[in-house]
Amino acid sequence: MRNSTRGWGVRQSRWVFGLVIALAAGALQACGSGMSSVRSSPTGPDSSGAFVVSGNPESPGGATWTFRGTVDGVMYDLSGVLLKPPGTGPFPAVVLSHGADGSAAFFASLIAPTMVQWGLVCIAPNYTHSTGVPIGAPGDASQPGASQANVLRAHMTHELLRRLGYVDMARVALHGHSMGAYLDVAAAGAYPNDFRVASHTGGGVRPDFIVAGPAPSPTQARGIRIPFQLHHGDADTTVPLSYDQRFDSLLAAMSVPHELFVYQGKDHLAVRLDPDMLARVHAWYTSHGMF
Repeated sequence: MRNSTRGWGVRQSRWVFGLVIALAAGALQACGSGMSSVRSSPTGPDSSGAFVVSGNPESPGGATWTFRGTVDGVMYDLSGVLLKPPGTGPFPAVVLSHGADGSAAFFASLIAPTMVQWGLVCIAPNYTHSTGVPIGAPGDASQPGASQANVLRAHMTHELLRRLGYVDMARVALHGHSMGAYLDVAAAGAYPNDFRVASHTGGGVRPDFIVAGPAPSPTQARGIRIPFQLHHGDADTTVPLSYDQRFDSLLAAMSVPHELFVYQGKDHLAVRLDPDMLARVHAWYTSHGMF
């Protein structure tokens, strides 16, 4: 099953951070392997914050990162992982959003190696529905999925890409699974200028009669303007296929370029790494100017 519309426009983000990167000299030793750090100088609207990248993002396991500071009155305590292709760029990038019972490192370990081979910088934050890692801020475990706390985390992660010095901010994508797919719908609706294109697996929007929960409401999705590709298994018993079918109909009504692919006999987790899904996402990103 495939539905699509065409024609779209890209608008670049108006919020521009000041960019100063200080490289820490020397090599640190940790757990028997080399570790280096990059710390941004405190400047601009986040003068109380510090963005630290530890390790080598070009290595197979990538690097870890943290950001702690206050921006626009919101206190952030974020952590995640970062992977990049070799070289100085500028590269396109993708913000990866993990599902429940997962973390930035776990989801990135599954999908980022493939996306790095495509030429993408992959940055993944931990969200409020993460497990096995500190939850951080804003928000807490009672605010999973498409909560405002997670939308702010995704937006702040997008802004942190500016500080790396090797990302083309006109080519940033959004990709998530399950709870991560939920919040990506809300993030794309709330910050339509952040991303060039989006894709997700096992997501969608909830029906109107469900007044609260981790899935986004149709209202949260109505701000979306970027091309969006949807993937869902018809044997998914975790997130009903009807959620993505509802989202598909909403995007069609708003004349937003989109595609919905339904995978016969595939359950919730099977679609997450399906080879056809990955090939379609790559083609979708290519057709919308990521490469």
